[in-house]
Amino acid sequence: MVLGIGLGVAGFFFTSVMFYLNHRFVGHGPLGKWPLLHHIKRLHLIHHRNDYNDKRNNHLKLPFWAKFSFILVFVLASFASLPFALGYISYVFYYSWLHHRMHNDNRAGRCSNHHYVHHRKSARHNFSGTMPFIDKIFGTYYKKSLTTESNNDIL
Repeated sequence: MVLGIGLGVAGFFFTSVMFYLNHRFVGHGPLGKWPLLHHIKRLHLIHHRNDYNDKRNNHLKLPFWAKFSFILVFVLASFASLPFALGYISYVFYYSWLHHRMHNDNRAGRCSNHHYVHHRKSARHNFSGTMPFIDKIFGTYYKKSLTTESNNDIL
């Protein structure tokens, strides 16, 4: 039981780190220039251009191939460890739910502010989306308040 819970928590946090790495190095970084990853970067940049406008929800939806890949990884991971796979898929649903809320309903929470700073203050910081401590670990946490600098380094 304890091992299962531990593996579930490990799957959740492993997935959050994988999201961070994908967001930083594919969505905003040099790996997004690779042919197989270029489409992911392009979709991400469209999301940034339509982050808080009336088209925002059109660019929060994942394409079919992305949903399929999440399910495929879940099924494959289930063969190795069902608790880890459940932690993985829990993060996928948690992030999807919270990301939608951050762009629509709630910009006052700590995670929402962290994400808003990434979109509107510095696209070179706060890649974790929902977990500021991950940005602190990797040294990409934006420490300044929203009112101290201009909006010059967005993409």
